[in-house]
Parts: sequence; structure tokens; C-alpha cells
Amino acid sequence: MRRRQVLALGAGFVAMAAGCGGAPGTRGLATTRVSMVVPGPAGGDADRVARSLKGVAERESLARAVHVETRPLASCLAEFTRARRADQVLMAEPELVGTVRAARPSGAFAGTTPVARLCGEWELIAVPASSRLATFGAFADALRRDPGRLAVAGRNEGGVDHLLLGMLAQSLGVDARLVRYAAHPSCDDAVAALNGGTAAAVIAGQAAVRARVRSGELRVLAVSSPERIPGLEAPTLMESDVHLYCANWRGLLGPGRLADDDRAALALLCRGVAESPRWQALCGRNGWTPLYLDGDDFRQWLGVESARLGRALGELGVRA
Repeated sequence: MRRRQVLALGAGFVAMAAGCGGAPGTRGLATTRVSMVVPGPAGGDADRVARSLKGVAERESLARAVHVETRPLASCLAEFTRARRADQVLMAEPELVGTVRAARPSGAFAGTTPVARLCGEWELIAVPASSRLATFGAFADALRRDPGRLAVAGRNEGGVDHLLLGMLAQSLGVDARLVRYAAHPSCDDAVAALNGGTAAAVIAGQAAVRARVRSGELRVLAVSSPERIPGLEAPTLMESDVHLYCANWRGLLGPGRLADDDRAALALLCRGVAESPRWQALCGRNGWTPLYLDGDDFRQWLGVESARLGRALGELGVRA
């Protein structure tokens, strides 16, 4: 396979170090309440991360109370930036970029204050156990040969599954607009399409389908992490000669023009959560990887990442 460079996460994702941002201030939030705005439906992936964060923050006395409120993807960022509440934070994720990037030429997260990246879920490419696609190489060959014929199922259009498929196509020299992507409301629906014969492969978060992989229902062709995932007998994309990492990351943003002491307090909250054994245990149980990054490192990484995702969406022909 010909090598093609596709920058996905940058050095910050590979480092995954808890101490890579500037030191937070000394002011805490233990006597205050925090309101967290979460894009997407109640019970969705982002909501589960938010409620896990809430539980840790309250149990560790990092905040007096954390209120979680889910809002539609299409409107949550605009509503958040208009509110400008110092006690309110927004959970950011790749799919949020797709809903706002086209309407914000200056950047998907303009008007916010980046606080910290917390965790992410690695993606995988899988097929039914009986599939003729025995390896990622066979999948790549089929995609090159006829991208419109190889149907790949995943979650929402413009979401991280779709983005990964588009970037894979680009790395293989395939026009991303020709790729046949079948969007579904959930991973379960995407797998149902796979089992029903309307899709040849599925792209999904590894935690969402790991039980099906362990049972032998699905076979993993490759994972999007920089290193192999324990318990999954599958190569990384890097091992398959595709220079690409991709995670469904989650981070927190404060309102624009946030005062330094308020920003320091939010950073202290995030750092406390990231260093908590409770949080680390929750990440392990849910299949999330701690990817802590804060301060200027997170701000710079977020700018690069949102621009990268915006370009990928353009290549796919997706517009907000």
C-alpha cells in the first residue's frame, strides 16, 4: 500500500499526558455549581461521558453540584456562546464541528474558551465473521476498486464514523465523495444493517461493539488508535500503512472572554477529574481512553483539530 500522510490527532493525542498544560490556579469550584451543556440526546454517548464526569466531580468535592443539560447538536453551540455564563461549560466533540464549521469561517469554536480535553473512544472497522474481507488490505482494495459499491455503515452523517471513512478514502487515493456511506441513528442500527446484508462493513466506537466482537459476531479489520487495543486481535491503521489516528474525543469549553480566575477554576476541576482513580476506572469500564490536555496546548490542538475536521467534511461534501 502506498504511504500517505493523514494528520489526525497531532502530538497531543499520542502523548496523553495528564500534566501537559499550564498549571491551574488555586481557586476551586467546591462551593459552586457548574452547568454542563451537552450536544445530542439524553442517554447518548456524550451524555454518558458528561454524567460520569458529574459523578466524579461531585464525589471528589471538586464542585458542589454539576447540572447536565442535553441540547440539539444544531443549536447548542450558538446558545452557549450567546449565554456567556461563567458557571457554564460546553462539552465539545468531533460531531459538533460538523454542525457549525460552515457557518463559522473563523473556526468552529470561536467565541469559547478551551479548558481541557478529557477522554476519547477509539474507532474500529469491522465486518461480519463470515465476510470475504479477511483483512484491512482486502477492505482497502475493495474501496479503491469501486468506492460506490462497498457500502459502509456507521452513525450520523458528518459524525466521527463518517469522518474516519472519508479520511481513509483520502489516504488510499479515493475521492471521498464517491464513498458509499450509510448513516444510522446508533451503532446497533449500523450493525443491524451489516447483519441484514445492506452493508459490507461498519465503522463504530470500539466500546459500542466490543461485546459483539468478543462473541465472534464481528471481526475487526483495524483500529484507529496509535497502539493496539488490549483484547482486540486487530492491527492499527498505522500498521496497515495508513498514517491516521482518530478518536471520538470529548473536551470542555468555557464561554468566550472568560476571566482568568474562572478559567483557572475550571482547569482545576478538569485536572482533578482526570487524576481521580474513580474517573480512570470509569474510563476503563466504558472503553474510553484518558486523553487529558489543557491550557495553551489544548487551545492550539483544538484549533488544528477543528480545521482538520472541517477540511475532511468539505472533502466528503458535507455542509452544516
